[in-house]
Amino acid sequence: MTYRRTYDRNDPEQVAAALRKEIRAARLKMTLDKKQGRETSPQVKLLAGLTLPPLVRQVSRARNAQADEGGPAAATE
Repeated sequence: MTYRRTYDRNDPEQVAAALRKEIRAARLKMTLDKKQGRETSPQVKLLAGLTLPPLVRQVSRARNAQADEGGPAAATE
C-alpha cells in the first residue's frame, strides 16, 4: 500500500502537525509492543524518541499589515 501525503509540505504548520501525529503513533506502538512482548523496529524507536514540535499558529498577514500601518492591532492604550 502506498502512503499518500494529506498535507501541504510547504506549510510548516501542517508539516509539524503531521510529524506530531507520527511521533505519537510511534510512541503508542512502542507501548503496545512492550505489553505484548513484541520487538519494535529501530525506525519506530527512532521516531518515538523525537521531541514533539511546538504548537505554533501563524498570525494572519492582514493583521500584521494593520499593525505596520498603525491600525487597531497596533493600539497600545
